[in-house]
Amino acid sequence: MSIQIITDSTSDIPSALLKNLPITVVPLYITLNGQSYQDNIDLSRETFYTQLPESDPYPTTATPSPAQFREAFEKAADDGATAIFSIHISETLSATFKSAQSAASEFVRVPIHVIDSGNLSMAEGLVVIAAARAAREGKSEEEILALIEDTIPRTHAYAKLDTIDYLLKGGRMSSIQHSIVSILGIKPILKMNNHVSKMEIARTKSKAFQRVQNTAVEAIPCAELFGITHANVPEQVEELIRLLKEQFPDMPEPLVSEVTPALGVHVGPGALCVNWIESCEHFKAQQTKSVWQWISDKI
Repeated sequence: MSIQIITDSTSDIPSALLKNLPITVVPLYITLNGQSYQDNIDLSRETFYTQLPESDPYPTTATPSPAQFREAFEKAADDGATAIFSIHISETLSATFKSAQSAASEFVRVPIHVIDSGNLSMAEGLVVIAAARAAREGKSEEEILALIEDTIPRTHAYAKLDTIDYLLKGGRMSSIQHSIVSILGIKPILKMNNHVSKMEIARTKSKAFQRVQNTAVEAIPCAELFGITHANVPEQVEELIRLLKEQFPDMPEPLVSEVTPALGVHVGPGALCVNWIESCEHFKAQQTKSVWQWISDKI
């Protein structure tokens, strides 16, 4: 049995892992300075972040077409796939999931499960990695589907942004919201879990970085998988890992990747995100705690 995993380029999976797991990445498109590129294929992250601040007009992104997904499905079937899992960025953030769904509805060669990861960036990627590792281990189609469904609610992303200007330019923030946040001088912190995105605020860049560090410190002891993504700030990643190793000397090296251009358009340079899959035991304990809190509130 050969089960293949398809994902999109927003999953920010480190390239070294892609070489060793049954994962195919379908790129989004980005238009930069009037020229269209395949995300992270013919536009490198370095080139993108160098050109982004002065780009004119502002870059735009586009989802892969259903035809591109059909091509990826056909190749997987040609390579002997007996089932395909197509796992993508949250539908609340992108039409990529719908495009994959459209392609899958017309594909009959092998079973295809199109999955909304409920997340973005490496948090999406961690779900993909977990599924791909299970496929490599020879798990059945039913076992992998159950694993994915169990993993999504336990997967988190927590990111600080250096600026909100790119959220405005990329259409992810209204001008009124932008004005309020700018006047207050606060730094946004975005977090996402199980299809739901929320925002916190920090007063300064240093406090935002501290929030990310504190979140990582809380997450690592109960994380099955942990990774860091960043937007052109490798020095912040190095500092974060150094601080984490002071508290957890035996911690394994975290997965690290740079935010792909299709997401970088919206978050801008300076973003730093920690991503993790919470362990089953910790997740269940937190759920039980939440239930008892709800009961106590009602009494």
